[in-house]
Amino acid sequence: MFVTVVGALAAFVACNNGLQLTDSKLKTVLVFGTFDALHSGHRYFLRQAKNLGDRLVVSLARDEFVRSFEGKNPVDGESERTARLRDTGLVAEVYLSGRIPGSYDLLLEVKPDLVCLGYDQDLLEENLRSWLQSRGVQIPLVKLHRAPTNRC
Repeated sequence: MFVTVVGALAAFVACNNGLQLTDSKLKTVLVFGTFDALHSGHRYFLRQAKNLGDRLVVSLARDEFVRSFEGKNPVDGESERTARLRDTGLVAEVYLSGRIPGSYDLLLEVKPDLVCLGYDQDLLEENLRSWLQSRGVQIPLVKLHRAPTNRC
């Protein structure tokens, strides 16, 4: 597994098929996403994030955000997506994202020790960096890599 560290972070130690943080204080990991039509790539991302802490929290994109950002209705509504995330057994809590895009007040409520980002969440990374900096909040951001493909 590969990660790109985006900010100050405790040292990583390679461990079997995953990574572990050597900082024993790390507990809560927060991820953001739509997780529509939950698939193996989503599960891979969630497992990677879960391996970096002992409590995985998801900020789930609201249906209205999906419609405005992606220009289409989600395949599964937010309640179905919430249930599917909980059913993975990886997620401790699921919160619906703020109603206003770019409002990351959930960070102040959850107080994560780490935020994990998907390989394709460049805009989110940029927005989170700006939000964190404007509030003087320091939370490490880690960008996780895409699930490997089984191509011959």
